Amino acid sequence: MGGGQLRTGWFGEGGASGRGATGGPWQPALPPLRDALGDGHGSGFAHPAEDTFSRLLSYYRVRWVYEPTSFALGWATDGRPLQMFTPDFYLPDERLYIELTTMRQRLVTRKNRKLRLLRELYPNVRIKLLYRRDYLRLLEAYAGPGRPAEPCTIGRVLVPADALAERVAELGARIAADLRLSREADDGPLLALGVGRGSERFLAKLASAIAARGAAIETDRVDLSRYQSLGGARRVRVSRGPTRSLDGRRVLLVEDVVSTGLSSAYLSAWLGRRGVRALERCALLDRRGARLVDLPVRYAGFEAPNGLLAGFGLDLRREFRDLPFVAVVESA
Repeated sequence: MGGGQLRTGWFGEGGASGRGATGGPWQPALPPLRDALGDGHGSGFAHPAEDTFSRLLSYYRVRWVYEPTSFALGWATDGRPLQMFTPDFYLPDERLYIELTTMRQRLVTRKNRKLRLLRELYPNVRIKLLYRRDYLRLLEAYAGPGRPAEPCTIGRVLVPADALAERVAELGARIAADLRLSREADDGPLLALGVGRGSERFLAKLASAIAARGAAIETDRVDLSRYQSLGGARRVRVSRGPTRSLDGRRVLLVEDVVSTGLSSAYLSAWLGRRGVRALERCALLDRRGARLVDLPVRYAGFEAPNGLLAGFGLDLRREFRDLPFVAVVESA
């Protein structure tokens, strides 16, 4: 294992977190935080969804605090708070509060009103509301369906085959150009590391596009264990590691879809512990609106909507992987 610190960005312009200073507009004094970090296997949650969410965070080694503090949203003339709001979770490493709601969309108007007021009063506080649909999609993505599989079919085409080919070629040219600009005397070939089976097709096409521009590149793959809500391991692990050496390498992490950033953040730390010198990320599809972990994707193919997608390597229960385009999956 190599020494030194993992550098995110081949140009050395920034780290992975993108967290800035906390200065900014005036806001009321922030309330004190509880300092009790959870492990995802305790009790005392107000709703089963909170328990499940905490276990998912802990699985990916994301530190959290449950009901960390309460924000005053209104005051009496003598300064006493009249209205309070307590977020469900705080992620200290991301400086992010999270509020879960399992109510249906039309019933969350009151909670949305409170969050808007909180953001107005505390403009430096980052808070994300996970709606019921977001929570269910999160479980679908990480834990698999919680109910019997329903018949599915391919709906509208999101990204046609010709658009995929054009965009992959553009990404390959951009990556090769960046490599030439940042090249150092002792640099070896770039290691493009695909994440999971779903990345294989994208990885192969991207590597060919990079090599066609004259850049030296090697490919490999890494797999992560899958979260299981019942009877599974308590922490994520690398179930299949790369066969090539990582020490001192520049690595391009290649993923089919980046959504919450949980698995990508874990892999970044895992690679850093194994001596990777510099790291960038490339995703065929990027769901920035779904982020729970703040991390940059320097090379993104397409902005992706929420919902199930398939094709060009992405599958649903081992179906639709070989489609030459990316499409929305719909109930049959």
